[in-house]
Amino acid sequence: MWNRARVSFPKNQKDPKKTFALEVRPEEVKVLYARVLALQSLMDGRLDPRELEYLYVFMSRIGLSSDSREEVRQALGTKDASPEHVARLVGEVISAVPNNQEEISASIIKDMVHLSHTDNVVSPLEKDAIEAAARAHFGERAPKVVDLAEKTVNYEQALIDGKVSAGELEADVKEIVALATAASVLITALFFSGSVIGLSAAGITSGLAALGLGGLLGLSAMVTGIGTVVVLGVTAYAAARWALSGKDRELARQREHMIQEVIKSHQGAIEDLAEDQSAIAIKLAEYVTRSDRNEARLARLNDELQIFTAALAELKQEKDTLQAQSA
Repeated sequence: MWNRARVSFPKNQKDPKKTFALEVRPEEVKVLYARVLALQSLMDGRLDPRELEYLYVFMSRIGLSSDSREEVRQALGTKDASPEHVARLVGEVISAVPNNQEEISASIIKDMVHLSHTDNVVSPLEKDAIEAAARAHFGERAPKVVDLAEKTVNYEQALIDGKVSAGELEADVKEIVALATAASVLITALFFSGSVIGLSAAGITSGLAALGLGGLLGLSAMVTGIGTVVVLGVTAYAAARWALSGKDRELARQREHMIQEVIKSHQGAIEDLAEDQSAIAIKLAEYVTRSDRNEARLARLNDELQIFTAALAELKQEKDTLQAQSA
């Protein structure tokens, strides 16, 4: 299946084994990418705590520093966010990675799609922003790329939720491979920033090692080729094991390892979010005592603290849910 997908791509595509993941890119590239997601979270006219939660899991996943997170938080205060604004910023991100533009383009569309689904409602403007960003780089291929992103997000969520059988996931994988081939997008490009469920590139690599697959394709934490097994490992690479021990049993083992890695990712995001929430609370307390305070600014700080508090509660609850699933 992997060979089928690979030979369908243009000959001038970069070897996925030479594609460096977002988490090992320069800090300025990671900040630009995260700012796109910050703007996307504003497309529906409000910042939902679940969107902020996703943003922090993402920033933890790629290893953003405290100062870099502050830059992203400033983007959350943008008042004129529009689909055109988002598409322009996506163009800046793509230009910042000239050696892997196809990979980062597909990846950012996938992350925009997943962020837009976190509050269970995709607004027309959110959809417009995704489509505008896809058209800007992929042109006529844009609808296929967006469809591929949607299917990948749904696949990963189903895998971690454990609500479908190995057979059903196999069918999903075949559809993803067909869509990637039709869109001329390397499947590994969908994991340039890691996995939407919270796995970093290093976390996916760890998962491969746990399955005895760490040596495949010469993969390392630096390479987006690791994403291949998150999508395809449920069928092609684990098939021999499943023939011996049963597909659903092997799927359960893979899922358990993934959940443990996602819990680690969530713990890092909780620590980052709590740190930034504390900084906002200190800033608010200091501002309250100022004689020259602006009431509108005070109200904004108070609103910011409330949404960060809500997002932290959501993130802790999600971590507890994952731990309960793993018990």
